[in-house]
Amino acid sequence: MTRTTTMRRARVTRSPLRRALVAALAVLGLAGCVAIPDAGPVVEGQVDANEQTNDFVFLAQEPQPGATQEEIILGFLGAAISPADDYAIAREYLGVGAAESWDPDARVIVRSGAQPQISFTGEDETAASAALTAQSELSAGGALLAGGDRILEFELLQVGGEWRITRAPDGIVLSASTFDTLFQPHALHWLTPDGTRTVPEVRWFERTATTIDERIIDAVLAGPSTWLSPAVSTFGSVEARRVGPLRVEGTTMTVTLDLAQLTQLGPGSLEPLAVQLALSLREAGVRELRVQIDGVEGVGASSADAGAIDVGEVDLRPLVLEGSTLRSVGGGAPAAADVGATLSAIGATSYTVGQQGGVAHTGTTAAWVVPDAEPVVISADASVVPTVDDSGWVLLHETTGPQQLLTWRDGERNELTLPADAGRPVAMELSRDGARLAYVTSEGGRSSVWVLAVVRDADGRPVTLGEPYPLPAIDGAATDVTWVSSTQVAVLATDEDQSQIAVLTIGGVSEQLPIPNTPVRAIVGGSDGTGTLRALSADDALLSLRGRVWSPAAGLEPVALIATQQ
Repeated sequence: MTRTTTMRRARVTRSPLRRALVAALAVLGLAGCVAIPDAGPVVEGQVDANEQTNDFVFLAQEPQPGATQEEIILGFLGAAISPADDYAIAREYLGVGAAESWDPDARVIVRSGAQPQISFTGEDETAASAALTAQSELSAGGALLAGGDRILEFELLQVGGEWRITRAPDGIVLSASTFDTLFQPHALHWLTPDGTRTVPEVRWFERTATTIDERIIDAVLAGPSTWLSPAVSTFGSVEARRVGPLRVEGTTMTVTLDLAQLTQLGPGSLEPLAVQLALSLREAGVRELRVQIDGVEGVGASSADAGAIDVGEVDLRPLVLEGSTLRSVGGGAPAAADVGATLSAIGATSYTVGQQGGVAHTGTTAAWVVPDAEPVVISADASVVPTVDDSGWVLLHETTGPQQLLTWRDGERNELTLPADAGRPVAMELSRDGARLAYVTSEGGRSSVWVLAVVRDADGRPVTLGEPYPLPAIDGAATDVTWVSSTQVAVLATDEDQSQIAVLTIGGVSEQLPIPNTPVRAIVGGSDGTGTLRALSADDALLSLRGRVWSPAAGLEPVALIATQQ
């Protein structure tokens, strides 16, 4: 398995690292460090609102007498591992004015590979640049974004015979291993416009010596990332501020906000905001979240009073077409209504089913298939497997429309314009919340993966697509994509005649799964991560990952397709 940091996070507080580590036990050299152990998960039954302590932290080396300009720049960049006292050690490398103006919280560049390459301009070598390759970059609010080449500009001056930096770029630079030690992912939750479903977004928060609950609350108030915001609703006011400490009783947390929340969004915003906060804090053990307004008696809301929220869970049993029967594999509740005979009769190679019905694909034709009815042909020119949401809206791509998608429901047809640089899809699939579309293209043995926000009108009709949010590229020619959880997609590709399956976390890390020992023609995800991912082999066997091996299910006849359950 390979694990690669991919994308980044949006700003939560002005000091994302400086409160993370406040003391050190040893000086380990310019880039030396010791790991900070995780505090461990919070078990249900008690909200973890107490301070946690770490046994070890990082400490950088101070500027050394007689250091060269290059050593000063590298020392300054390396000092980012020690945020204690507002990056006091890093500021020692800066001149007085620069030490005051430098903002370490602007971004975190996660460098890939070697140390930055320093070059100088001018005869006196007082201007310098540091060239590096960013594996990813973390925004001030915690969103992990794609990396690339970076050039950092510096100016230096001798002060009392010692070189110091008089102009430095804002933000800090960390190695991938240091970043993985200092930061951890956490899901924030937004709601679909109708308020019935949750749409999570992965953000990265530093592993702090104190609770991160406040930072999560501030991030929810600040709202979703730009690429996602058109497709979701957020009920927090960006100008609202927390007032006083959080109050915790068992698994119930009370948050007090200032009057801005009430004056800007009104009392109707409090209950859905409480739901968003409760979902965002449930990993910390919160089961009920109460919101109240400072100085306003009798105005507040609790997440416990809200209606049920769909978090995207589906039946974890694979739904397969075996012969002419569509059935669930395994025990439990009865299988979905059987449309197997229809799927078999039309030669379906895929079937995606939601609450209102399903869309089948034969390789060229997309058809609406529901129990006790004749299939309805949507398009005879469907280039890839179509997808459907729970309200019955089908999205498909036709060969004759490379820069647009067709939307269909009950005979109504509309078009969605694809971004100009999106390219022709080889696979796509809606998330179960209907707010995001995973979209894959392939060219020259390399495949690109994006997620696009799906913007809907008041009736739930898809009307536009947001700007593409890039995920890591995949080696090989991609043929399929599926959601394996609310924040992860899996991509199937062929590289050097082998089937490759990669799992990409949106705003998180990528993971290359073990290579199946047989060619794979389709993949289908559940809603609980890679443990619920299923693959369909070229010889019609249902495969699942057991440890490091893809194993066929026993007792099945040849499987024609695995249905995607929305």
